[in-house]
Amino acid sequence: MIWQPLLDRALNLFLKPNCPMCDRTAQAVFCKYCQRQIQDCQLLQPDRYWQGDLPLFAWGKYEGSIKQSIGKLKYDGNRSIGNLYGEWLATSWQKSKPSGLTTKLIVVPIPLYSDKLISRGFNQAELIARGFCQVTGARLDLSLQRNRSTVAQFGLSKSARQENVTGAFTLVNSRLKAGDTVLLIDDIYTTGATVRSAAAVIRSIGVNVCGVAVIATGRDR
Repeated sequence: MIWQPLLDRALNLFLKPNCPMCDRTAQAVFCKYCQRQIQDCQLLQPDRYWQGDLPLFAWGKYEGSIKQSIGKLKYDGNRSIGNLYGEWLATSWQKSKPSGLTTKLIVVPIPLYSDKLISRGFNQAELIARGFCQVTGARLDLSLQRNRSTVAQFGLSKSARQENVTGAFTLVNSRLKAGDTVLLIDDIYTTGATVRSAAAVIRSIGVNVCGVAVIATGRDR
């Protein structure tokens, strides 16, 4: 829901919840110690992978404290982590935005399948996207939907990964139109098969998908 991150922030001001990583007192989302550990995993060149058919912009490396914090977001329901990561991603984007992107972006988060969305209660990519849009002023578009369940990509062969996500996405009541420029947003980039499948659906109606921005990537080069 749109108001959920704002409500979480307001409650944090009064309740001052403990850090979700270490249970110490937190002034914001994380305690100072854990925030420093997470930011130590931040990439100095977030645009280092901005190349190829679907360029990648990554805030950090999927390891250590970043990996742990994303787990706290997705599986322990700490939604405020998603909004904060969206703000950090946006700040990094504004500082290191790839050249040539003069058109105002439309941000599209990678959706969850309905069963998983109901079970989890939120889509972490949407939380990140909302935080990103709050900082950048980009327009959020939620018309991309996942129309079937998929299994985790980890451990699958290259062909199995592509088969797993082929036909998994569709656009519903979309306001996107030919000539628009879209930036996909997700929490983690691993094989790239998921975002490529999503990009193909959006590109099929003449929309330019300039790339994908994520909190963390497992790529090592």
